[in-house]
Amino acid sequence: MSGRRALTIVLASAATVVGVVALLLVPVSLVVSHPVNVVGEAAVLALCVWYVARVMRADRRRRHAAEAALPPALRPARRQPRRPIAFQLHETGLAFVVWLALVAAFNAFVVGLGPLANAGIAVFAAFMLATLTVTGRHMMFRLTAEEELGDKGPQASGPTGGRGAESPD
Repeated sequence: MSGRRALTIVLASAATVVGVVALLLVPVSLVVSHPVNVVGEAAVLALCVWYVARVMRADRRRRHAAEAALPPALRPARRQPRRPIAFQLHETGLAFVVWLALVAAFNAFVVGLGPLANAGIAVFAAFMLATLTVTGRHMMFRLTAEEELGDKGPQASGPTGGRGAESPD
């Protein structure tokens, strides 16, 4: 690995961490009534997302160009992706609305937050909880579907039995 590539990886990782911290600070800024901080944190988050997306696109283009330059016999085999999980918009929206109502009610009646702080925290928490709910539900159905398919389902590639496992060939 070249020094430039290592630096790019470190910078992209740092930008991801900074972006997540900026995202997590938005509700805190709302609670302490600093709306200017929210604008600054949103700007930092947008800048971090832009940088990481740019780096990832450039890396993908570079890899595809390097693979295209190889003779067809030497190109790495493309793996067949699993069937994608289809997230339903209405299911996600319903989960978000339910979590929003629960979190907003809890914050208002139990914690006693004001409406502005409650709105910021409730929207953020509802988004996170809806994401976890829908993702977990789809993962659960995918795992049970794979168990029901047994040998007919998608098989893991490579050794699966741990250290020293036999090759599946």
